[in-house]
Amino acid sequence: MPTDTTTALPTAAPEAHGLRTAEVRDLIAELETGGLDPHALLIARHGQVLFRGAWDPWAADAPALVYSVSKTFTALAIGFLADEGLVDIDAPVDRYLDEPNPHGITVKHLLTMNTGHSREQTLDLPFSVRSLLAIPGEHAPGTHFAYNSPASYALSAIATAASGESLTDYLRPRLFEPLGIGPRWWIPLDGIDQGFSGLHLTIDDLARITICLADGGRFAGRQVIPTAFIDAMSRPWSDTRDPDDPDAGLGNWGRGYGYQVWGSRIGFRLDGAYGQFGIVVPDRGIAIAYQGASTEAHRTLDALLRLVEAFSDSPQDADDAALAPGLDSWTSRGLLTPTDPVQDAEGWSLSDLGEDRWLLGIPDAGTIEVDADGWRRSVLGAGDTSLAVAVRGERDGGEVRVHLVVLTSPHRVILTRDEEGLRLRWHSTPLWRPTIDTLHVPARVARAGLGAAAR
Repeated sequence: MPTDTTTALPTAAPEAHGLRTAEVRDLIAELETGGLDPHALLIARHGQVLFRGAWDPWAADAPALVYSVSKTFTALAIGFLADEGLVDIDAPVDRYLDEPNPHGITVKHLLTMNTGHSREQTLDLPFSVRSLLAIPGEHAPGTHFAYNSPASYALSAIATAASGESLTDYLRPRLFEPLGIGPRWWIPLDGIDQGFSGLHLTIDDLARITICLADGGRFAGRQVIPTAFIDAMSRPWSDTRDPDDPDAGLGNWGRGYGYQVWGSRIGFRLDGAYGQFGIVVPDRGIAIAYQGASTEAHRTLDALLRLVEAFSDSPQDADDAALAPGLDSWTSRGLLTPTDPVQDAEGWSLSDLGEDRWLLGIPDAGTIEVDADGWRRSVLGAGDTSLAVAVRGERDGGEVRVHLVVLTSPHRVILTRDEEGLRLRWHSTPLWRPTIDTLHVPARVARAGLGAAAR
């Protein structure tokens, strides 16, 4: 993957834009001590970066899977197509795809996730446009919200058919290049970019789109995204309250859903599994990009929104709060809770090389040395796909624990070896399949996942 040569985002002291350094320090402490496993964070206001940081072994310039944040980029592709007269958002899906559409589902129904299917139905739907259109919903289209990744996949199919290009290629001259986003990879599914997930972004990439949305589609003085589409996409078209208890507390998932974005109690957001967030606060010019790995992403979101609330609209005096010179996910490892077992884990091995050195073997990928003194990074695998990984270990009496981080994703494997043998569990389980091979990426993407400093 070519090295990015884009212009760096401008920077400013937090206090110059109404944010005390102490508030940033407190947010970092909350993320770390709360077991929320932060990976990267960028805070900006009026297009200027007030803080940027990444927790080792992740790197700020390394792209990683952002899960359903991808959906917002798919919606933006539809917005550009609508602006170019190639897609009518109110038109039925079968205008663009040669598929039966007996229930009259429109592009807008897909954008707002109002296809009429219940949440239970959406979990069972295959990622097939024909199935989505053919299987009748429990409700009439346009009358019921249910979070629906197959709908986003259908939007990808529409964008591909209408433009004659993949989502990635279509968005490159219209969005990625104007925002200064370098070459990026989108996981394909049945010949098209997934749309609902699969996009790999750096924290800067996520910040750039968030900054642009916070400024009405402008970036670096240029109108990149049509203002009218942003106005439409950020409206709460869908009622996301619990239908069984609509008067219950709204939280941050009951504030409505726009065109592949969620409403928040402050602004709106791009939202991906395990806490991939782009927080957009247009009326205050605030943009926050975040990547992490928590099964309690609502806690992460609440912490980030409290930081938004801490902003003043006037400059602040500099304080004496100091930020830690380096951030490392290893310091919070004891707070990380393993989840599901790694499936297809036969053949993994962990052998001793010394008192605090080991050799980790991963089937069909290779081996990597592990030690207790710091993270080791490497690209493993041969052929068409690879794994970008970082490892670090420790010995506690008769037990050895090793953390294997897959750098192009939010995920890590926690390995434990004792007298009972070797056990492997995920910390945050991959959504597609709980196997290591689901995180393999093209070799060029794996190399980029190491970050420039490690390449």
